[in-house]
Amino acid sequence: MEKNNHLLKNALAKLPDYTPDESCWDSLSRNLDELPLKAALKKLPEYEPDEMLWGMIASKPAVKKNSKIRQYAAAVILIAGITGIWLLGKNNEKQIAFSQEKQDKRLQTTAEQITDQQYQKLKAYCETETLICTSRDYRQLQHEYEKLAGAAAELQEAIGAYNTEPELIRQFATIEQQKAEVLNEMAKMI
Repeated sequence: MEKNNHLLKNALAKLPDYTPDESCWDSLSRNLDELPLKAALKKLPEYEPDEMLWGMIASKPAVKKNSKIRQYAAAVILIAGITGIWLLGKNNEKQIAFSQEKQDKRLQTTAEQITDQQYQKLKAYCETETLICTSRDYRQLQHEYEKLAGAAAELQEAIGAYNTEPELIRQFATIEQQKAEVLNEMAKMI
């Protein structure tokens, strides 16, 4: 009937047997003796099948039907096991994932700031008007501005092309505001 009957029998013979512990059987027998189960069993209706049904059961050999069911069950278990192992092996492969983020223009700094352009204009004006630019206060403000410009350049380098830290932008904005204040003081002196 079946072409590979011997392969199925060999596979079934290799399946491991399992015998539960005695504590498991003891627990089951204790649970069967409990009062709610006994009460429920007494309430079950009794049913007696027709004689014809008993005759049909007796005429067919139960062993062959039972063995075929076992064979089919073993085949299903075997196929399910192989499929499960194959799927587990397939999930162990490395996965590659990527994502894209849009750049927020508000978190980016420009290379040339307006304050730097205004400072260059003041510096060019100072080259023609030397009296005010040589004063000690003006030189101190100029030194402070250059110090702030250096700090801004370092921060801009730390920020890089793809800023991901808003705190750096806040610090950069604070430095730019301080530069603007110093620049205003310098302009007032002129």
